[in-house]
Amino acid sequence: MLSQRHENPRLQSDFYRDNYRKILRGLLVSIVGMIFLLAIIIYLVLFKPLPSYYATTPDGQIISMNSTPSQH
Repeated sequence: MLSQRHENPRLQSDFYRDNYRKILRGLLVSIVGMIFLLAIIIYLVLFKPLPSYYATTPDGQIISMNSTPSQH
């Protein structure tokens, strides 16, 4: 009877210890994933490609434009 009383808390503490480790691993993986996604977002914001402009006719054909620098 005494050993059964001591066995239950030990099993309970093993359960909490094991689940704590699983949750900790999951949190670490999600933190690494968030850092990776944040780095991608920062890269996309900082190195945004320049917009390209073009002219079209009313029926949708593309017209070539001269690329001369503007004089201010």
